[in-house]
Amino acid sequence: MRRWRRTVYWVVAVVVVFLSLPAAALAAKSSPLVSGTSYYVTELPSSGRISAFNKTLELRFPRNNALVDGNGVMATHQSVYFTYYVAAGGSPDQQKYLLVSDIFKISVTAGTYLLDPGELTLTYDENVSDAVADQLAIWYSPGVSVSGNVYTWDETDNINLGGTTKARKNTVTAPFQFSGTGMGYYAVFLGQQAFQEFNSQSDVAWSYPCVMPLWAKGIVEQLPVDADVYFGLSEDVNRLEFATMMVKGLGLPLTKRPASASEQVFSDTFGGKDFYEALPEDIASNYYGANYSTASGYRIYASDRMPVQYVETAARNGIVRGYVDGEFKPQNAITRQEAAAILARVGNLKISSDSDKVRAGLETLFDDASDIAPWAAPSVLAAVKAKLIVGKPSSVPDSKKLEFKPNDNLTRAEAITLTHRLLKKLKKI
Repeated sequence: MRRWRRTVYWVVAVVVVFLSLPAAALAAKSSPLVSGTSYYVTELPSSGRISAFNKTLELRFPRNNALVDGNGVMATHQSVYFTYYVAAGGSPDQQKYLLVSDIFKISVTAGTYLLDPGELTLTYDENVSDAVADQLAIWYSPGVSVSGNVYTWDETDNINLGGTTKARKNTVTAPFQFSGTGMGYYAVFLGQQAFQEFNSQSDVAWSYPCVMPLWAKGIVEQLPVDADVYFGLSEDVNRLEFATMMVKGLGLPLTKRPASASEQVFSDTFGGKDFYEALPEDIASNYYGANYSTASGYRIYASDRMPVQYVETAARNGIVRGYVDGEFKPQNAITRQEAAAILARVGNLKISSDSDKVRAGLETLFDDASDIAPWAAPSVLAAVKAKLIVGKPSSVPDSKKLEFKPNDNLTRAEAITLTHRLLKKLKKI
């Protein structure tokens, strides 16, 4: 009799819990995945997690989050809509990126944002090979083409959000924040472009395992942008691009664009333009190409993602510093010792304050240790010990040491490789 009563109580409890769940939550977990299936929440749950469409979409955010307007004031409407669409193909550029998931639309009231940014996780096609899992990324688009029940991702104003892939679960997770337009479409893409530098005759082909994942995730891009299959890996990387790699790789939210010169951190000017209003081609036309901003819409720097924002974000997070004249000099090539200092800061490496021990440590490793500037020496030693940067063959005959070549410019192939090592160490990719 007691066992029977316990069974009844258990069944009743399950039924009560089931009936107490919101209808939308039940639909989100159990509805068939057909185009047009929707899920709706009246407000962000305090748990900090929304799961929809049989867990093919998950949105996570800090607990007790809220939707706010552009001034940080609580928004009148706290509701969020999710819609699932079966994709029919199409991509920004089929030769470079392939759509490997269905499409998810997320909608809020226009001008609304998360008070604290979150993370979006999407499930991709389980048939995608694990061998290319690190070349998957989540993309955002303000709209897709719809014809009947066919949804094709072909808008030009797209943003590559990047993301971390878990091949075992077939998921990609990327930083998430509402765009302010009120709605957006999200999906997973596979980067598959072939670049000519990766043939057997190239002296930068060794960088392939690092370049392809960072390119596919939108952390770096081929330059100049109007090149066909040329990546520009042998070119020296400039300070703007290296700072951008750090910001994008870490998934840092961009600081608001300064409204005037008085609000910007650095005092650089370019042909009469202050830093806050400068376009990539104003900063370095030969580097970025004259048609950078007018080219196809999925570029790292665009009207809503200006170069100054990446530099100021890096500066405000302690990643980069300017020169004594108050300028950042984004167009300048970055040196190996400058890069080592940035790697040490971003990697939170232990920096020794004992200059004698630092100098002795460097002298055991490098024949040119005396060429390393005192301000950079502790960071160079820390970055070398962390295996984020390595030396080069020594020019000293029969030497068993290496040379660091601190004042040599860093090539794009080297810069991307260092960034990849750092992000792997930090578990960001």
